[in-house]
Amino acid sequence: MRCTSRFTTLAVLLLAVALALSLGLNGLLLTSRLEIFPAEHSEELAEATADLHLTQQLLAHCQIQQQQQDSLLLLLRPQSRNSALAER
Repeated sequence: MRCTSRFTTLAVLLLAVALALSLGLNGLLLTSRLEIFPAEHSEELAEATADLHLTQQLLAHCQIQQQQQDSLLLLLRPQSRNSALAER
């Protein structure tokens, strides 16, 4: 029982150290990345972000149109079946 307790304590300690190292390194990487980009890149980033938002809006519009067309097709499908059966 005592060995299991030591193993659990060691595992928790190692996990806590790994988590602390991970958080520290991620924070260091994030702060160093912000300093790398000069002002000219921020303008490019703003343009790319605007393009991305426009593309997302266009995609959403196309999806809405496609759903409307699909709904129309589903509504017309039973009518075309009925008219085909009536012709026979």
